[in-house]
Amino acid sequence: MTRLAEIHCEIFDPMLRHNVLVGGTIVLLCALLLPKERWLLEKTAKGQRLIHWFGPGSAVWVLRGLIAAGMIFGGLLAAEIIRPVQW
Repeated sequence: MTRLAEIHCEIFDPMLRHNVLVGGTIVLLCALLLPKERWLLEKTAKGQRLIHWFGPGSAVWVLRGLIAAGMIFGGLLAAEIIRPVQW
């Protein structure tokens, strides 16, 4: 396969575009969760569990860490640094 054909396959590979879409969506959803952190902790069962496990002050930071980890993961997926396993 010529180098031009390889570049064409990389650019138009549907899996790569899918990674960008999914990664970008993860980053966007995590960014939208940041202003709702208090609501998530107070009104959801998972938030209540975080408060029970870590206490009210630390639960906020744990949730922020989880959201930040999601944003980092989504960004790495969108940047195609992380690639899903292809069977």
